Amino acid sequence: MKILGNKLSQKKMNDSPLSSPKVDLSGTQKPHLIVVAESIHPTAGSEAGKGWWWSSALGKHFQLHIVCAEYFVAKVSSHEEAIRQQWRLYPVKDAVTTWKYGIGYLQYAVWLRRAMKVIRGIMAEVPVAGLCHVVMGSFRILGKYDQLGIPYVVGPLGGGEYAPSAFLKGREVPLWHKALETLRPYINLASALVPSLRRCMNSARLVMVTSEEGEKVVRAMGAQRVEVVFPDAYNFDINVEEVSALREQQAGTVKDSIRLLWQGRALWWKAPDLALQVLERALACGLKVNLTMVSQWETGVGKAVQAQARRMGLANHVSFLQFMPRAEFLKIAREHHAFLATSLHDSGGIPLIEAQANGLPCLTLALGGNRQAACPDAGVSLGVTSPEDFVEKSVARLIRWQNAPDTWVRESKTALRFSMQFSEARLENFVKETIVPILVPGSGVDA
Repeated sequence: MKILGNKLSQKKMNDSPLSSPKVDLSGTQKPHLIVVAESIHPTAGSEAGKGWWWSSALGKHFQLHIVCAEYFVAKVSSHEEAIRQQWRLYPVKDAVTTWKYGIGYLQYAVWLRRAMKVIRGIMAEVPVAGLCHVVMGSFRILGKYDQLGIPYVVGPLGGGEYAPSAFLKGREVPLWHKALETLRPYINLASALVPSLRRCMNSARLVMVTSEEGEKVVRAMGAQRVEVVFPDAYNFDINVEEVSALREQQAGTVKDSIRLLWQGRALWWKAPDLALQVLERALACGLKVNLTMVSQWETGVGKAVQAQARRMGLANHVSFLQFMPRAEFLKIAREHHAFLATSLHDSGGIPLIEAQANGLPCLTLALGGNRQAACPDAGVSLGVTSPEDFVEKSVARLIRWQNAPDTWVRESKTALRFSMQFSEARLENFVKETIVPILVPGSGVDA
């Protein structure tokens, strides 16, 4: 293999106060792999969680050299998994501190330039099989990996999702929100005009994305091989027997009042207004139903949503709760009957997986990452064409449940079983079957 880059002296690598402890890798039978994960943490979700889950899966087949933000080294280096697999961590200073006003992209660009220097140093020390860029998962800013002369995989990349135009109509939301969402797909496709991004995409052996919308974006940017993958792993125990028994016991409560749960950041593209529309229509149809909404309600959008509920005459049927610790939220979730997932363009769908793992069928638009996360045989998740269509189908499902609670119990169990597939083992299988053959053809790497 041709090794490129500026050679770092062994002494400099060993003496650096930011490097993870030097370990003897001479006896390893695994190919060496560079992983770029600005964020990586064993117990966090979102980007840091993806960094951990995908690194753990890759570590089953490769000797990992992980380039990450300095902050995360202490969080990872002492973990049993990192020690057992002998991960080498290479910290890079000055990670992203805020995403406001586009500042995060500028900070990330600086971080990636520094990371590229570290990557070249690793390549000068060991014969690497390739590179995986895991996080941050954005197609807007990428390293110049095409200049390294090694095979590489990019993703899973989010951010390519957008709201179909039909979902911007018939909603009581600000005009600026509709304008921004209308422009979002064109803003995404503008990345295809950036030469360095096109070269990176075109030379990648594989680009993973989190949705069909993201696939369109990266193909326009020049990606040759693209796979749509669910990017997250639900690594908590799912007690099927316990949850099933609980939902059977709760069947009678469905006739008394269907309790709906909505949770998300107070943003218009999370579409909390659609949850209110479902509640309003259900009450107009004579259903006994209540809605719990969990968010940060002291924000501008949060206050606007609360004002909407009052104007719609829903104040007595909606409870607005602040964000809370996960254990408390899960306790509340088990006291409800269904989960409303109204986001227009999330990349992942862990909230849906978590809800279904606790026996909550989902009423969802099934857009973006939620398309893969929602059980197709429970709640509402397929064929929704507009806000009005979503409201009608959701209320029809609520009528069915309240008239025949046993149907709700069956869908609860179906959603529960569906949630079990989104495990770390799923990521490990994808790495084994797809990424390993790409980076080390015919290597015979053991599972």
